[in-house]
Amino acid sequence: MSGEAAAGPGSSGTRDQAPQDARPAPLRRAAPLLGLLAVVAAHVGLALYFDPPAVILSTRPLPGFDWETHYGQVHAAAEAYGQSGRTWAYNPQQLAGQISGVIFDADNKAWEAWTIGLESLGVPRPIAFNLFLWLAAFLVPLVFYASARLFDVRPWTAVAAAALGSACWFFDALAHWCAWVGMICWGFAAYLWLLPLAAFWRWRATRDPWWLLAVLALLSLLLNLHPYSFFLLAPPMAVLYLRDVRTLGWREHLGVAAVAVGAVVANLWWLRPTLRFWSYILDSGFYLDATVDYVLTDWLGLLNEPSVSGVVAVRSGFRFLALGGAALGLWWWRRERDRRFAPFAAALGVLLFVSYFGGYLGFLRQVQPYRFILPAMYLAVIPAAVFLERGIGALRAARPPAAAWGLVGLLLFVTVPRLARDVLYFVPELLPQQTRPLPAPPPDVNGGIYFGTIRWPAPFDFRHRPGTAEDLPAMAAFVDAHDDGSGRWLVEWWMLGEHLAWATKAQVIGGFKEINLAHSDANLFRRFPGTEMPGPEQLRQYLQQYAVKWVVISNPIPALESRTDLLRLENVVFRHRIYRVREPSRLLVGDGPGEVRAGLNRIAVRGSPGGSLVLRYHWLETLRCRPGCRLRRVPVPNDRVGFIGVEDAPHDFEIFNAY
Repeated sequence: MSGEAAAGPGSSGTRDQAPQDARPAPLRRAAPLLGLLAVVAAHVGLALYFDPPAVILSTRPLPGFDWETHYGQVHAAAEAYGQSGRTWAYNPQQLAGQISGVIFDADNKAWEAWTIGLESLGVPRPIAFNLFLWLAAFLVPLVFYASARLFDVRPWTAVAAAALGSACWFFDALAHWCAWVGMICWGFAAYLWLLPLAAFWRWRATRDPWWLLAVLALLSLLLNLHPYSFFLLAPPMAVLYLRDVRTLGWREHLGVAAVAVGAVVANLWWLRPTLRFWSYILDSGFYLDATVDYVLTDWLGLLNEPSVSGVVAVRSGFRFLALGGAALGLWWWRRERDRRFAPFAAALGVLLFVSYFGGYLGFLRQVQPYRFILPAMYLAVIPAAVFLERGIGALRAARPPAAAWGLVGLLLFVTVPRLARDVLYFVPELLPQQTRPLPAPPPDVNGGIYFGTIRWPAPFDFRHRPGTAEDLPAMAAFVDAHDDGSGRWLVEWWMLGEHLAWATKAQVIGGFKEINLAHSDANLFRRFPGTEMPGPEQLRQYLQQYAVKWVVISNPIPALESRTDLLRLENVVFRHRIYRVREPSRLLVGDGPGEVRAGLNRIAVRGSPGGSLVLRYHWLETLRCRPGCRLRRVPVPNDRVGFIGVEDAPHDFEIFNAY
């Protein structure tokens, strides 16, 4: 134990004082470990309930929502790595040619590396991809316990922190939404950042260089997991460093600098290509832009705007238990002049400001500020656990009168049901089941999702289940059976577009509409996100410009589906209407001969007229042409990227990504 940790109250690193325990010493030492094992067992049991082996170990990746996007990113990265040893590529099968593995994929790099690594060991790619969710879920109580202990928290209090952290992971609305919908890298980073911060605290207390090495390893891993982790760690680490800057020797200053540089170097494998193509980046401020009024609606458990807090009832009881307990714990630390106060207060202050005021500031909207409430909640768990343990101990020691205990009991009587409702919302099997038939449709007695209530009579449990989203593989089978590679599929529903992009060899325009790359200009449904469509001639020009041969509509768009002069209904798969373009254009501009075939990092042309040609694929500066031909950028109306022009083209040639 360091001198700081042993110095007692008011010191620069107080270890919370344990009450006297009459149990035998071996049992007393083992009891916290047994408590931690119980928390871990309960946590793993819940994780297997929400993410069962039948889903994780199946041969299909987790279906729907962001899982489709992230599996597509991982799939493209793994394919590119197999070809070139790099995890980015020019992908002509999406958005008329886009760069995969950079910018939009920056929050997916650790997942890609994890999947590629497991696949090299013989694990099937979908299973390797799915196992990342188990990794993120299973580590929760261990990270909270280890972080609390490094912050000089006594063992039983660290067990309480692990239990509260587990409850926040499963039963806080935004945390559960992230794990269910597929924002798992952020959900993982939102608690894992506690470990490098705690290791830095331990280095500051002991000046042991091994702790700096631990910080370097953890920080490098964390930045690979999600680049926004930098914004989590910068404020508290700066406070810790600057507070002791005059007492550090030159070797220690050099060590801190080496950690910063080393973490950047460990991430250069994805940072360099990302910065190389930074000119293609677009606005990212579409979601999670909360404002100060969300403080009240979150506290009351009311849904404000689904595009901010997720299409899930606002269950925030454990979040405010952590934040409220942290406020009291920080007050206690400040009163005792505990050195843990400053880094925790700085970090929580910054995170809460970004979460609830970031929606007012354009530059903060680019990082989707409401997401930062998760790391704020998780950081709050540690001082909250300290306060709860010490507060309970103080009550027991003070022996308050019966009326005071009655008041405590009354508060628990009122507050415990809120926490229980938060749990039951996600485990509705525990609710009383309906046994009598109801009128159809049943009356909406609870005000719907905007009042944050459990839907009646059949609540949704936000679990992952096998065999869901069967319409997606059915559509992929149809596309595989009908695609000949001569034209593109314009897909309206973003989730289906993401699925088809990785599940088939077709060239797809669609998917996530708000992708922050200029290549998304090719997506008609980004240009017209509602039910309005361009005029008759503009629509004809669009279909021709991007060589669209098929159009798939999942949600009603009368202005598009009524264009029978351009489209002919071909088939219906589940709810997806499939239209064939009556007069499709070719991928090679002009009426001359020539066949185009495209795959990752290459476009092959056979039997072309030669000379000066234009292909309806997005330009990229790393593309090259062989044999003996040259490429140029061709401006295209309403498209910021432009198409590929070829000069001195032979009849047969190939365009490839030269990296």
